Amino acid sequence: MRSGSIKERQKFEEVVQQFEIPLLQFATRIIGDRERARDVVQETFVKFQRKDAPSSDGTAATWLFTVCRNGALNVCRKERRMTYLDEDLIEACESEQPMPFEQLEQKEAAGFLLRIVATLPLRQQEVIQLKFQNDLHYQQIAEIMQTTVNTLVCCFTPR
Repeated sequence: MRSGSIKERQKFEEVVQQFEIPLLQFATRIIGDRERARDVVQETFVKFQRKDAPSSDGTAATWLFTVCRNGALNVCRKERRMTYLDEDLIEACESEQPMPFEQLEQKEAAGFLLRIVATLPLRQQEVIQLKFQNDLHYQQIAEIMQTTVNTLVCCFTPR
């Protein structure tokens, strides 16, 4: 039994390592406050650990992003506001640090793209973030946003 709990703990740690930063970025964009987003992500992982949540990567991603989104939206409902942030929020996840001028170029480009995305309706912003920042499939995004893939592609993706 002890080796089973060690395996479960290792599996949980792998899930946290894989999804913590993407979930934090996702929740921060919805809530607008990094500390409250951390709380939402932490609560998401607590729920994941307590419940017999799915363990396969695709299903786990859908479950985690759905629970995280719902938690973030609940925080926004409580505060009656929803703010999307600018480029100050982007985190570098790569282990190799680019040269300073490359970092500046990347930051400027990311800021430019975020300003363009910010002009879209909030639901389209969510779809773009889930698709391109978190590499989720449209089926997973549809489940997270509680809609169908057809509706998602027709109504929520920019043209």
